[in-house]
Amino acid sequence: MEDRLKRAFDARRIAIVGASPEQVSIGMGPIYNLLSSRFEGEVFPVNPRYDQILGHKCYPDLESINPAPDLAILMLNQHSALEMTERAAKHGVAAVTIVVGGFGEVGANGSVLNEQLKLISLKYEMPIIGPNTLGFCCFQHGLNGIFWHFDPEPGSIAILTQSGGVGLTIGHCLQDLHCGLSHFIGVGNRTVLDFEDYLHILRDHDEVHVFLLFIEGVADPRALYEAMRSTARAKPLVVYKAGKNEAVSKATATHTGSMAGEYRLYHAMFKQAGAIEVNSSRDAATAAKALSMVKIPRGNRLCALTFTAGPCIIAMDRLIAHGWELPDLSAETRAKVMSIIGEKTPVEIQNPVDLTGPGFLPKNYVPVLQTVLQEDFDAYLLVWSYTPLIRVPVIELETLVGKSPYKSVIAVILGNPAETAPYVKELTTGGICVYTTPEDGAVALNALLSRHNFMKREERNDSA
Repeated sequence: MEDRLKRAFDARRIAIVGASPEQVSIGMGPIYNLLSSRFEGEVFPVNPRYDQILGHKCYPDLESINPAPDLAILMLNQHSALEMTERAAKHGVAAVTIVVGGFGEVGANGSVLNEQLKLISLKYEMPIIGPNTLGFCCFQHGLNGIFWHFDPEPGSIAILTQSGGVGLTIGHCLQDLHCGLSHFIGVGNRTVLDFEDYLHILRDHDEVHVFLLFIEGVADPRALYEAMRSTARAKPLVVYKAGKNEAVSKATATHTGSMAGEYRLYHAMFKQAGAIEVNSSRDAATAAKALSMVKIPRGNRLCALTFTAGPCIIAMDRLIAHGWELPDLSAETRAKVMSIIGEKTPVEIQNPVDLTGPGFLPKNYVPVLQTVLQEDFDAYLLVWSYTPLIRVPVIELETLVGKSPYKSVIAVILGNPAETAPYVKELTTGGICVYTTPEDGAVALNALLSRHNFMKREERNDSA
């Protein structure tokens, strides 16, 4: 089954069973996404009612496609999907995605279908993604196999999500941050394949640098813990958990067929496994971006540089509470900073370094940054406030950060998002991890420190 799932993730021949030319039908979604993406393989619509869809020959049945496809996406009701899964297995299809629900999440009748689906999978060693899922995507080769609109750039973050809607929300947040994806997997009801199966398959995948999980609840927390722990030892893992109270926990059972469980146990499990837990879709994207771009700090010594104090104060509340320390600058560095901004500037130089008025000029901000980068700090928070009257020192920032490969640097550009977006994109492309709020900057740095602390803990355990 593992080899078949790998073949599905690298599929070059994909059948969409129940494909439709109707724009209001979900049967249009996967074929449109595949044909409009970078997918270089073959797409086979299957529906006896049509001769062609979007200019592609439409097959009357799955068995008419020879050789058998690597993947079949089933856009059928639950009873037809069950029958088609067995037909696909007999025909030699490597794996199927079942989009429709109506299995384990809908009571006794659905549970019967769910068990029958498990038996088919076991009999034929057939991997089944879903049911009750948007589907999955492997963006590095353009395999966009979901039925909803989602078109991110290829990147290094893999989203595994129990909710298609939340997964897309996180994905859109990553797009806003100009961060690409390697995979998007809607795990759905997890009838056959669960989070741990996908983690196992993708853990050693060179294109995946960070895992991002949205979890409602699982049937086997021990299996999830073991998979998360072994994954976190190799690659960063961010997790966003829903269903933190009893009423919400009951609601999740009607969504993907699993109770959320007692949250405090999940929280303890995530911490012990080395996963970095977040509390919103935005924080999930923010943490994942930092972990995918920035070197993990060697310690917790932080320096902040700004010319507007308030945003740094907001960030410091969160950073210090998480374990960051703000050591004083050396006397030599303080004197050099004062010489740059002017001895008569009414400010006391400390950490955070608030340059006040003179700091908004690149001719002052940049040499101060160059100076503090020479100090023995592990990480830096750089705050810049945008105005169209003053240029953003993009090239200088990229040059200085590039010359400091052992420093962990997070930047924040304050301003109207529409005006700062080009600079966020340019700096991100240039290798600087940048955000637009001090809260995001703190989330990013705290994720990096959590990763440092976990790796140090594992080193101590290994040497004990």
